[in-house]
Amino acid sequence: MPPRQGAAPSRRRPARRSLRERRSQRSRQAEPQAARALPAAPGDGRACPARRRRQREGSVRPGEGHLQLTRLPRPRSRFIRARVVIPPALEEQAVAGLWDVGCLGVQVTASGRVARLTLDAYFPGLAPRRRLAARLRCSLRQVGLGPRARPRLCVVPAGRWIERWQRSLRPMPIGRFLVMPEGCDALAVSPRRRVLRVRFGQAFGTGEHATTQMCLRLLGEHLRPDERVIDLGTGSGILAMAACRLGAGQVVAVDDDPAALAVARANLTDNDLVGRVKLRRADAAAACQPGPFDLALVNIGASTIEGLLPHLAPALTRGGRAVLAGLLMDDEDRLLRAASGCGLVLLDRRRLRPWSALVLRRP
Repeated sequence: MPPRQGAAPSRRRPARRSLRERRSQRSRQAEPQAARALPAAPGDGRACPARRRRQREGSVRPGEGHLQLTRLPRPRSRFIRARVVIPPALEEQAVAGLWDVGCLGVQVTASGRVARLTLDAYFPGLAPRRRLAARLRCSLRQVGLGPRARPRLCVVPAGRWIERWQRSLRPMPIGRFLVMPEGCDALAVSPRRRVLRVRFGQAFGTGEHATTQMCLRLLGEHLRPDERVIDLGTGSGILAMAACRLGAGQVVAVDDDPAALAVARANLTDNDLVGRVKLRRADAAAACQPGPFDLALVNIGASTIEGLLPHLAPALTRGGRAVLAGLLMDDEDRLLRAASGCGLVLLDRRRLRPWSALVLRRP
């Protein structure tokens, strides 16, 4: 719930920037978004969910997209739609810029071989169009899109596509889990799968994005019963909930975004996990200090992770592991060099182009 669960980068080391600022920056290095992505309705392109600041290229195939909403519009309402075409590497920061201007929802659609992404942002129909266009151009320039980012605005009716979209929601089997988006129909669940119910919201981590999926799969393979787990940048809380479902002893979920923590708290309630996960509002580096932890889950982007490694490594037990995601395959070598300098070694790796997830171990 993007994420969520849930992020754009600059090449500067993120010293004291908040997780929220770092996530909205992540796309400058092509890192995942933390918004709330949801399958789009028929006629608008098939959509895959995600958010904040979260969604990303790895979850969108040609002809597909994802929809992110802050709230559902009335069926007869009208929108101003702002359309802008961007390279996939800038998706997260562009979406962050659209949220900053106050859009109600964002739909991302890929074309060709995902060489370009089309962002359709929806605003209240009564918004002054000239002023809105100026604010959009300014916001998109500030997040790195440059003067060529010229959104095209038009008025469109909402129709009933939101309702059609809601009916299209389906549970998502991911590794040892079944992710149930809010509003989708219940179905018989295999006893081998743990159910995770996820609400709509602007927190990264709805299960749609490639980075979240790789984290869920790696968590199922590397978590041992009764281990102590920390989820840094928890977003929707989906990874923390997954750790609980697999029998973790103590789970700490950290985010410095109050909106993300509110979504995570609601998801814990829906999953009957209140009291099993300790939610904490804090900076990721500061949150590492209480350690030690047997397993760390970090799905917040390569630049943020690189700056976090010196704090994370000593917070792991001997033999402790860290699942790192939110990075591109091109970031692997840089992160592995930084990890080696902190005494961590590569234990496992997953790739879902162009995204990568690493499991590091403290010897």
